[in-house]
Order: sequence, then structure tokens, then C-alpha cells
Amino acid sequence: MRGFILFLMLLVGTVQLSFGQATITGTVVDATEKTKLENAAVMLLRAKDSLLIDYIRTDAAGKFQLKRPADGDFIIVVSYPKYADFSKVIPEMSAAASVGEIGLSSVAHLIDEVVVKGRAAITIKGDTTEYDASSFKTEKNAKVEDLLKVLPGITVDATGKITAQGKVVKKVLVDGEEFFGNDPLLVTRNLRSDMVDKVQVYEKKSEQAERTGVDDGERQQTINVKLKEDAKNGIFGKALAGAGTDKYYMGQLMFNKFKGSQKISAYGLLGNNATTSLSQEDAEKYAGDSGVSYSDEGSFSFSSGNDPFSGNGSIGIPRAISTGVNFADRFKGDKHKMNLSYKYGRIASEGNDNMEQTGVLINSSKKYIDAENSQHNINLRYDWNIDSLNQFTVRANAQRKMIWNTTDLNSSNYDNNGNLTLDNRSVEVVDNKLNTYAMDLMHTLKFAKKGRSLTLNVGANKDETNGGGSLKGVLKNIHAGDSTLTDQLKNREQDITTLRGSVTYTEPLSKALNLGLGAGIEDNKNTSLVESWNKGASGEYDELDNRFSSNFDYHRISSNYRVSLNYTTEKLRIGLNNNLNNDRLNQTNLSDDASLQRSFKRTFFTYNPRLNAGYSLAKNKYIWLNYQGRNQLPSLNQIQPILNNSDPLNFYEGNEALKPAFNHNLNLGMYTFDVFSGSNLYAGGNASITKSPIAQNITRVDNVNYYRWSNIEGKTNKNFSLWSGYYFKLNKDLGLANQPQLNVSYGEFNNFVNSAQNLVKTSTYSFTYNFIRDTKTGLNFNVNLTPQYRKMTSNLEPDRENSGFVFASNGSVEYFFAKTFKIYANYDYSYEAKTKSFDTKLERFLVHPGISKKFLKNESLMVDFIINDVLNQNIGYSRSQSNSVFTQRRFDTIRRYYMVKVSWDFNKMFVK
Repeated sequence: MRGFILFLMLLVGTVQLSFGQATITGTVVDATEKTKLENAAVMLLRAKDSLLIDYIRTDAAGKFQLKRPADGDFIIVVSYPKYADFSKVIPEMSAAASVGEIGLSSVAHLIDEVVVKGRAAITIKGDTTEYDASSFKTEKNAKVEDLLKVLPGITVDATGKITAQGKVVKKVLVDGEEFFGNDPLLVTRNLRSDMVDKVQVYEKKSEQAERTGVDDGERQQTINVKLKEDAKNGIFGKALAGAGTDKYYMGQLMFNKFKGSQKISAYGLLGNNATTSLSQEDAEKYAGDSGVSYSDEGSFSFSSGNDPFSGNGSIGIPRAISTGVNFADRFKGDKHKMNLSYKYGRIASEGNDNMEQTGVLINSSKKYIDAENSQHNINLRYDWNIDSLNQFTVRANAQRKMIWNTTDLNSSNYDNNGNLTLDNRSVEVVDNKLNTYAMDLMHTLKFAKKGRSLTLNVGANKDETNGGGSLKGVLKNIHAGDSTLTDQLKNREQDITTLRGSVTYTEPLSKALNLGLGAGIEDNKNTSLVESWNKGASGEYDELDNRFSSNFDYHRISSNYRVSLNYTTEKLRIGLNNNLNNDRLNQTNLSDDASLQRSFKRTFFTYNPRLNAGYSLAKNKYIWLNYQGRNQLPSLNQIQPILNNSDPLNFYEGNEALKPAFNHNLNLGMYTFDVFSGSNLYAGGNASITKSPIAQNITRVDNVNYYRWSNIEGKTNKNFSLWSGYYFKLNKDLGLANQPQLNVSYGEFNNFVNSAQNLVKTSTYSFTYNFIRDTKTGLNFNVNLTPQYRKMTSNLEPDRENSGFVFASNGSVEYFFAKTFKIYANYDYSYEAKTKSFDTKLERFLVHPGISKKFLKNESLMVDFIINDVLNQNIGYSRSQSNSVFTQRRFDTIRRYYMVKVSWDFNKMFVK
């Protein structure tokens, strides 16, 4: 930590504390009555680019005083409700000056917003915040991601994850439409910032809610990038090549051709340094180790926080390639719209992943993973505006995934005294092919009466999995002194077919109140076959192991009925949704073992209410509240009683007797923005309570851990959180801004361990301070400091709690010697103190310095020299907690290397 403290002291010491400045004074009065106008808005803009330099409101005597840099021409703008705006050019000067008395003339209509050259830097309209891109400075040839980083209230981390007003952004649109099937990073890292006219931030409703007017409560934090008209007719893109020591490499090629409504884009990315980032949406679906995990019934799932082909989070050194093409156009005006994209990606990696677990269980494992995954993906969307009352939409998707990995595993279980009880050594090979097909059709008919509509929606999905693999291992029982050998071939086949349809009718009851009625049905059929074949006396794999094999047919028919009321005025929005669901489940075990053959039927009738409300206190102040009551039905994985012997020390069992758990979830918050200063304040809270929760009970039998899903009757899981943040400028002349943020959370989670009730309590207290200087001249930095205290306890193991201090910091520093030449460094520091569960601290300080120079008249050619992890401290590690088990991981990852990069931004716009 000493090195990191020294780094911060060096950063602070380089901040210059003063600039030459002058003052401008004046008085604002009514031009006719000569009365003093109090609280008139006075702004100072830089003349060459309309950038806001200073602002103030007049005092009771109508007087004001503005500070300004000594050089350059400026514009002073004065605004007051029910008066015409006043503007005047202030030429370059070094001494204080007075503009004297400024007389404003009254007008007949109300001016709600300060308009500068026809637009404001920031405008809030209801729950939408709109930024004028030209009011925020970025480097030449910067990308949209760089623009977002300088917008107040928006943060972008090193992986490209965007947070706006405290919420993670799920969608990034271009002119209100999807781009490459809604891949946020392909927008933010492909499009140039100087092409952007406006950036809008809002919570996007579901497509059906937008078309029918019935608010279903589904919302996603969304950014819409609106392009300038003259940016929609030309070609632009980027080419980059990088070569480094230790055989590291990277390459990028992006090409875009825009002509009016037509957009054609293509890209190709490759590298082995985790820089081929793509979709944030896909990032939430893929695992960082082998890229895929298999549940007990043989189905697959993806989970992690990384693009599957970025290499981020992979074990070892990833070798990745990703490419795609996108076509979007409108025909016959806006009557027909089409968006078609294709993407292909492949990634291979290998490395070590070691894990320690303590708490109610003591385990350890060492894995060597060799994995290769590839994927083809096609997306289509077609919109047909048949006439002013009819709209038809088709969505289609097709995917093909090929997943292969080998895992060499050495795992161990220990008793409560730390003595070894079981030792497993196994090698598993997984080789699967997955095909997915989906189509959705939606037709909306609007009637002559405004607000009255009828929407029909039908869809179908088809998922196929075919593959297998092998498992060879030796399980040693230390106490008994014996061993169990496993030598099996695996076969997996799964077929899931889903058909669905729904109808929604809306009727306006008044100008502000709307009624929505809806009904839908979904039919899901799932056949799942998992076969484990032991090697027989003949030497062939011809003996079926029924214990680790399964053959299930699963059929679910779900019908739902909806009644909603929506009340909307200029300031108030309230939506009440009542959802009734009837789910009929039928599961049949088709095992070859007659003792296991049986049919299982269940019916669940549930009520799921939802309330959404929002109120605009003013144009820049908004409060909101959302409540949802939801019956959490058991999943297929939780119901099916299947064992998987990939890890013979831990078995996971389903439970056919599971009942739904009911969850209450309440969110509330507020957001306010000062248009003149750019400051924003947000705060909110969440409360989640689940009655009779579905949890994994843990039982240890013969030193083997069994995890069985069960309802924890009479118990309640609780989770509460509070968050807040405040962004404001510290010094306009120095370009300094900051954003303190506070997060507090508390949770209680129940399960049983060896038939003893286990209550896990977690609490987190976190403070983040963001310190920023962004002027694109001299010294710039963006530093985040996050001290945190985490407390995690279990009543069954009070002596093995995992409470401790955590500190994290990340950011960037750059210094411009000239506008085309700079040095910079990105860094990431993390520290986790030792705890009762783990007696060693974890500390890592990653520093990635570089130097860059731009060439050519338009600064389109850039040469970069970078050092990745100059201190060579990059160790992969993590700590987490679940079910009273505290886990610590260490894994191979990319360490120090040196690289030279050459990039060329090309841009050719055509005059219409």
C-alpha cells in the first residue's frame, strides 16, 4: 500500500493551483421598468466552441460577477423567465471589466430553458436527461466512449461498462435503433464523438409497453446516441496493429459507411492481450474459465462479467478473434425498416485456477483448464409501418456455438480440524455443439380513438444441444484407505421447444388514465438425456451408470392474465399492473431403471402485482418508486433429482417437492440536475424480502458434500441497500470536478447445514470518491478511491467469519506536452486485509504507462508505446461468500509486456 500512497502524493503534487484570470461584472434590470431582476441566470461561454466556463445568478440588487481566463473571446448570456435572452461578445482582455447595465425585454410566453445558440448544454425532460455533445470537449478523433466519460453523471470503467445516474446501462442505441444487435461496446468504441449531436439517458420501456401504452414495469437504463445530420453521409473507421514482447499482439479494423438512413458497418478484432471487447450483453452470459457450465440435468448456462471473445476474465493468455457486419436501412420513408447483423467469434485459453474454501465446509481445488469456444450469431429485425394505424415487427435470431474444454482437476475435502478426508484427481473433456433459433412476430393495431390499441404477439424458440465427452478419475478415501476409479464416456442430448402467444388491448378511460387488458399462453417442452457409460469387461464403454445418467421429459404450460391501469400527466406517472399466472408442470422420468421411472405433476396459480410511480418535482428534479411482488417458481435445475459426477466431492440434487417462494421488492430514488453548473445528485434504496426462500441445504455424508434445494419454511431472506452520489465542480478555472458516492447494504440468508439452521449475515459499507480533471491540455486525471468494510458471518462458524477492510482504486492520468503528444498511465489498485477465514492479505497494484504521438494534419495517425503491468504484479485473485462458505481463488492471467501500437482513423464525409 506504501507504493500506492506515494503514487497519489505524486499525482496531487502535480496539480497547478492557479491560473491567470479576470472578472466581469454587471447588473441585470427590466429594460422598461428599470427594476432589478433577482436570480437572473448569467452564463459565460467560450466563443469558439460555446463551452460553458462560468455561471451565476444575480443577487437581490440584480448584480453579478463572473470569473474568466485571461485569454480568448467569450460570450455572456443572460436569461430570465418571461424575458427575452440577452447575449454579447466579450473580447480578449487581461483586466477586470464591467458590461454595465443589461436591460432585458419581457415577452408574452414563458421561457423554460436557457437556450444558447438554440440549445442548452444539458436539458432534463421528464425522466430523460439530454446532453449537447458540442458543449463537452474531447480529443480529436475520440470515440463515443471518450465523450461519455466527460458527461456529468455517467461513468465508464476499463471494460467499457457504463453507469448512468447510479444504474448500469443495458442498451446503447444509435438514432433510437439497435446497432449490431444492441452491442453497447460496438457503439461506444466504433463511432466517433464528433459525429454525435446529442446523448440521451433514460429508462427504456419494453417494446410492447411503448407500442401499446400499457406499462408492464420492465425498464432498462438506456443511452441513445443521436448523430448529426452531416455525419450520416460518409465513410469512417479505424485500423490498428500492435506488436509486443513475449509474442503479444493485437489488431483492429472497423469500417462504417453511412448514407442517409442506410448504415453499413463491419469490424474485425484479434489479439491475445484481452482487448477484443465486444458485447456487454453477451458479457453477462459467459464464464471466464471454460466458457460454459453444465447443470445437473445436462443443460448449460453461461455466467460472468466478460464478453466471451474479449479475453477479459479468461484463465491464462486468451487467443481471440471476433468479426461481424451490420446492415440497417429504411425504405419508402419510414414505412420499412431493416436491421441485419452477423457476428463470429472464437477464443482459446489455458491456465491454472486454484481455489480454497472455508467456513462450514473446508475444501480446496487446483484446476488446469484448456478451452476453445466459437460462435456464429445472426440477428434480424424488420419493421413495417403498414399505415398510420398498423405496425408489424419481425425479430429473428440464429446461433451456433461449439464448446470444447479439458479440465485437469485435483480437489480435496477436509474435516473441521483441517485434516484431509477425501482426495480426487480427474480429467474431464467436454465437447458440445449448441444450436439456437428464435422468432418473434408482433402486430399492433391502433384505432381512431387515441390510446385505443390491440396488439398480437407470437413467438417460437428452439434450442438443441448435442455432444459428450469423457471423465477419468481416482477418488481416495483417506480414512478408509481405499480408492474409487471412474472411467466414463458421456453423451448429452437436449431439445427445448417453446411456443408462445399473447394479446393486449388498451382503452383510454380519460385523458390521463388508461386501461390495459392482456392474456397470454406459453408451451415449453424439454427433453434432456445424459448418459454416463462405464468401461465394461470387453474394454468397450457399454455399461450404463444409472446413478449418473438421466432421461427426462419436461412439459410446462403457462397461461397469464393481466389487468393494468396507467395514470400519466405532465408531472406524475403511476402504473399498476396485476398479473395472474397459472403454471402446469409435468415431468416424466424415462430412466432405464424401472425403480426410477415415474411421472410428476404440479400446478402453481400465482398473483404477481407491480407498481411503478414517478413524479417530476421540476424540470430537473425527479423521484420514483417501484414495487414488485413475484412468486419465484422453482427452476428445472432445482426440481430434477439428478447427480453429476464431474466433481465427486460435491453433488447437487434437485427436489420435486419445491414450492414457490414469494419475493417483495421495493425500489425508490431521486435524481436532480443543475443545468447551469452541470452538478447532479442521486440517491436511492432497495428492500428485498423473500418468504420461504428456495435455498441449498448442505449435508456432509461420508465426507462428501450434498447440496439439495429446499424451501426454508418459516424463514425470510432479507436484503437492504442504500446508495447516493453527488457530482459537482470544485474549480472551474482548473477544470476540477469530483463525485463522492456512498453505498451501504445488509443481508440475511437462511439455509441448513447438516440439519442445523444456518443464518448468514452480510453487510457492506463503501465510500467512493471520484476526482477528475478533464481539459485535454496539461495535466488530466480521473481517480477513483473506494475504501470498504465487509462483514460476513455465520452463526454456525462464528470463529471463521470473513470480515475485513477492502480498499480499491482505479483511474487514469495523462499529461499533454502538446495537443498531439502526451504521456499517460492507467492504474488499478486493490487491497484486501487478512480475515479469520484467510490469514493472508491480498494486494495488487497494476500500472500501465504509455506515451502517444499523433501525426498528419488531421491528427488521424497515432503511434502508442505502452507497458502492461509495469510493476509485474498482476495476480488473478478473488474472494467471495455463499451459503456460509468463504471462497478464495487465484488464477493465471496476463502480466508484464511491452507493445507498440499504430492506429489510423479515417473519415470522409460527403456533402449532400
